[in-house]
Amino acid sequence: MICRLFVGAETEHPQILFADIEPEIALLTGHRLESDQGVVVVLDRAADDHSVTPGHFHFKPKTAVQVLNSDALRLAGLVAEQYFVSAADALPLMLPPYLKRQPKLPERLTAALPEKPELSAAQAAIVEAIQNKSAGETGEHILWGVTGSGKTRIYEYLIEAALERGEQVLLLLPEIALSGQLMEIMTRRFPEHTVLYHSGLSDGERAKSHAAFISGRASIAIGTRSAVFLPAVNLGLIIIDEEHDASYKDMRQIRFDTRTVARLRQQLPERPLTPKLLLGSATPTLDTLMRARTGEALLHRLRHRATGQSLPNVFVPPYTVQSGLIGPFLHDKMHEHLSEKNQVLLLMNRRGHSTHVHCATCESFAECPRCSVALTYHKDNVLRCHQCGFQQDYSRACPVDGTPRQLTGRGIQRVEEILDGQFSSYSYARLDRDTARKRGFADDVMQTMRDGGIDILIGTQMIAKGFDIEGVTLVGVLAIDQMLTAADFRASENAWQLLSQVVGRSGRHKPGEVVIQTMAPEHPVIRAAQAHDADAFYQHEADIRRKTKYPPFASLARILMTADDENYLHRVAEKLAGDLAPANTAQLFASDAAATIELLGPALPSVNKIENVYRVQFLIKAPHEAALRTYATRILPVLHHYRRNFKTQLFLDLEPREIN
Repeated sequence: MICRLFVGAETEHPQILFADIEPEIALLTGHRLESDQGVVVVLDRAADDHSVTPGHFHFKPKTAVQVLNSDALRLAGLVAEQYFVSAADALPLMLPPYLKRQPKLPERLTAALPEKPELSAAQAAIVEAIQNKSAGETGEHILWGVTGSGKTRIYEYLIEAALERGEQVLLLLPEIALSGQLMEIMTRRFPEHTVLYHSGLSDGERAKSHAAFISGRASIAIGTRSAVFLPAVNLGLIIIDEEHDASYKDMRQIRFDTRTVARLRQQLPERPLTPKLLLGSATPTLDTLMRARTGEALLHRLRHRATGQSLPNVFVPPYTVQSGLIGPFLHDKMHEHLSEKNQVLLLMNRRGHSTHVHCATCESFAECPRCSVALTYHKDNVLRCHQCGFQQDYSRACPVDGTPRQLTGRGIQRVEEILDGQFSSYSYARLDRDTARKRGFADDVMQTMRDGGIDILIGTQMIAKGFDIEGVTLVGVLAIDQMLTAADFRASENAWQLLSQVVGRSGRHKPGEVVIQTMAPEHPVIRAAQAHDADAFYQHEADIRRKTKYPPFASLARILMTADDENYLHRVAEKLAGDLAPANTAQLFASDAAATIELLGPALPSVNKIENVYRVQFLIKAPHEAALRTYATRILPVLHHYRRNFKTQLFLDLEPREIN
């Protein structure tokens, strides 16, 4: 449902304007009339029973604020076509938060820019190539640089050049808590031109940023994935930093991929300017690298650090569970570096204290009553579900037989206990989702690290990227094996990206070292990380994907079916499997295209119940995107039939980032 939309006529092309109207109004059709009271808009009102009746609404243009333009409307159409949804589903993604009062727009500011940093010869060559060379018809470029290679400097030069041409820039970052340093650099570099747009801001702050960018008063918008929809006046450059990050995939609304939406913005018709797209990462996805190989994008590489420092030495010492969370080798290395007044990062990618609460007598585990996951024990004596947020007080006595329960499985809070006992003379801080909930906490911790006020920083993946801390000379990786064996075809790639990113935090300004504790030292990910051999990893991963027919060597879609009743869900899923089977849907195709489709499922995902809703999934594998979209188009009526006639929900994901 679309609310607060009016069609005005203050420009040659009708613009969508903000006004305070009833939220049940859906923008299905619009016709403009004139009256003494101002512009009258005829919109269709959609009722709960899906019936539609016309309604007339008045507004005065001087009291409205523009929230969409013709480009945004065209983008909504492309997004709707890409993801098999309606424009009414896509348009809300482009709207600012609902406000009863219009935001006050700032004047357009053009203050002089501070002095920009020097570029190395390699960086300057890449800037020139992106500025002056086309990347096929799409204008897409990939910046692949080792950690610390100076990708941010390249961004600065490209942004400044865009501003000099009178263009606007979108700079997209992963989760805000992971990107504080880059955001700080850009807002300091371009303070009078920049607005921020992300969920960490208030509704008023976001509405003000939205209004400033669509009006052209702001030239740069920095934000997370939602900012990819921000309407612009003259967009000339889109930068997606850390393009590999999973947070660029939306899992809540229409399951869009930020990278795909950015490419759709390049395809908008009737635009005098096609924005360039730059994807930056130290660990690009295999899908992105394949675009360079097929000529859809132009690849640029930075193989050395901007400071001239070598990549850190990586040690993989013998390790077993009996070695403890901090094994002897890492323990000695930590004391060595700390005694020299350096800083240490410890990666422990598991929240809480103990991942399982177990009764040895009745063999029961503490489980979330709403999800099919174990509850995690936290040191505040609370059991928490990391899936839905459910929590309950911890009692040592088993609720079944009263036997004392055991805490098993290691989380990041156990590392704190070790530091308290074995490194008590050094200061430390913990950065994870639990501590970072307080606004500004992550920024404060990182600033204290840069100031030298913290000796040891322990954290989950939040500490693995986006930060350049001069004093860090040692990184310890405490638990990576679980990622290596995850039930996902991208498991190795995900582990490689996290490991490579955190390794890159060490020794950026002076010689550094890394210790990886693993019981799988011969795994290709570990070997590649130790040798800093990204090409070897990607070659090995590509060989596996090619043989198993997974992206980027095939196209993949996922259908998720949910229901409140588990038995009912499985019965309906089996029926759907028969109706979707390629052999049974051949009559829907004009050719034998169905024969190239492989339907897997129904199967249980690794978490088959979330918030009392049960889940099953199907995977659709096709040799290429065209075959996948043809099949998806043909089965859409079947999916709509099930949505209308069965007590289930169905979600079609054409670019799944996870399959578990």
